[in-house]
Amino acid sequence: EIPIEALCPLWGAEGHYLRADAAFAFDKLATAYAEEFGRPLCVTDSYRSYAEQVAVKAAKPDLAAAPGTSNHGWGTAVDLCGGIHSFGTAEHRWLQLQAPGFGWFHPSWAEPTGSKPEAWHWEFGG
Repeated sequence: EIPIEALCPLWGAEGHYLRADAAFAFDKLATAYAEEFGRPLCVTDSYRSYAEQVAVKAAKPDLAAAPGTSNHGWGTAVDLCGGIHSFGTAEHRWLQLQAPGFGWFHPSWAEPTGSKPEAWHWEFGG
């Protein structure tokens, strides 16, 4: 459990929070994305408390990580929408090229050939 007061809000994504370094990098990435596409990054999930992780696992047992093991719980992962949630879109291709320059990456397990393809899931690595 990370107290919400210890997290930082995300630019253009009301109600979403990440760890300070991840949020700073996300805001820079989101600003570059908005310059390219004319809209902020679309976020469906960011930090999840342990209770939220339990609820997501119950609702989506095949998609969610075991509670306590999710990078969402550390405030270093986001789930994105607005085109990024699908492989092969202009938005997803742009993020694949640009995200590493801002410290963000798409984990190998989430790639189309990975163990659990999730175009929408991105993580902060610093």
